[in-house]
Amino acid sequence: MTEKQSNTYQALVKFLKKEYKYKNVDKKIKESRTLFINNSNEHAIVEVQIQGSTETWSNIEITAQKNFMNEKVRKLKIVISEYENKLSEDENEILVVTTPEELKNNLIKFLPLISKLKETYISNEKAAESKEQVEELSDEIKLNNFKIALNKIKNNNISFTWIILFFFIIMPVSFTIIGLFMNLSVLQGAAENSNGVLVPWAIRAWQAPMIIFGGTNQSLTIAGGQWWRIFTYGFSAMDAGNGIVFSALMIFLLTTSLFSISKITEIIIGNVWKLAISFVLAYITLGFVVSATLPYTITSGCLPIIGIMVGILAMNVSGETSPIAKFGKVKVIWPIVLIILAIFNSEDQLSSFSVLMAGIIFGSIFAGLVKKPIKDWTWRENILILFLIVFLVVGIVFVVTLKKAPAYNYSVIAALQFYGKNKIGGNFDHYNQIAAKIGWVGRFENGLWNDKIITYSSRISTIDLASISEAVSNYRLGIIF
Repeated sequence: MTEKQSNTYQALVKFLKKEYKYKNVDKKIKESRTLFINNSNEHAIVEVQIQGSTETWSNIEITAQKNFMNEKVRKLKIVISEYENKLSEDENEILVVTTPEELKNNLIKFLPLISKLKETYISNEKAAESKEQVEELSDEIKLNNFKIALNKIKNNNISFTWIILFFFIIMPVSFTIIGLFMNLSVLQGAAENSNGVLVPWAIRAWQAPMIIFGGTNQSLTIAGGQWWRIFTYGFSAMDAGNGIVFSALMIFLLTTSLFSISKITEIIIGNVWKLAISFVLAYITLGFVVSATLPYTITSGCLPIIGIMVGILAMNVSGETSPIAKFGKVKVIWPIVLIILAIFNSEDQLSSFSVLMAGIIFGSIFAGLVKKPIKDWTWRENILILFLIVFLVVGIVFVVTLKKAPAYNYSVIAALQFYGKNKIGGNFDHYNQIAAKIGWVGRFENGLWNDKIITYSSRISTIDLASISEAVSNYRLGIIF
């Protein structure tokens, strides 16, 4: 039995089953001999075998014959030979002995559809074998790439993640520690009592370090015109309003999660420029949109950066079944758990969640757009572009309509006081101009903030230090008056 005979036999068996709906009488198709039956065909019983086959069956011809109510039916027997071609017929059987090359010519009289065999079935057989080989090779390549990726992760074979480590982990942690130990959140001010005398007071503006080191919010970035904060918010101090010990724990967990996610994302993408472009675009867009649309939120630290990285990673592993993609999906679970814990323990849960989700959305959008060349974009990329335009338009609308902040933010005032005292970017006159530009009635006098709205007249009851401190405490506890 040659390979050509075997291939022809297998192709002919599939052809008979598909085109003429023959069913195998035996339990399974044998390697070199089989018997088919179909009552509706002209040749109701067909036997196919390779010449010289030694395979046998027991009583299946008798079983096949029973389907015809003891009526005698002539069997079409096809024998695939290496060299011989012949045809013989009697009342019981039509015997066709044929070589693979003459198969169609010898069977066209009995099986008119046989002309399809060579072009369709034999070629399909070869294509299937080729496809299996390609798939096996592809699986081997994927496994090899996975091993290479694991080795890169183990050896920290990364480049862009080192930039993330310095700017968005080391710098925010350093600024947070400085803010905790230098009392940068203390606001010194003065208010007039009922006799018109300025009485000094001090309150703790717990978010001041976030603003001092470059955090962004609506008041300073949009209304105050300090647009540079869109680029610096990720470097700034993080939320440390829950005390030194607990804040240090959450900061450690978040920063280690960011490093882990960034490293895995860089290795999975495998292209530093694609990662860098999608990250930078998402970072700038996030800074603008949250500054414009979240007027009472101060955005800073690594939480928005984690959101961007999660979005980029999610877009690059979604729908992928490779080992490294599956590995990335598993590895991102624990950082997400830590992020959720951090949000639940933040001073402003809604704002933290909003900033995180914005990071995930913009990271996903730009990762999806950078993933393919523009010429290969489909309707999916068009949808991403549409979402991006919607967010940018909403941000622009907020910039145009929400020009004045309706209430004080003592963290912003504490930050401006710190800048003025240390002559960072200008003196107190400069920062009085910014306060006026924001729309606040009040100014720095002799280094102290004189709040003229709170004690505008002696007819309004005086708010002393205790009442101010109580008001700030109630604000942090979420009490609404």
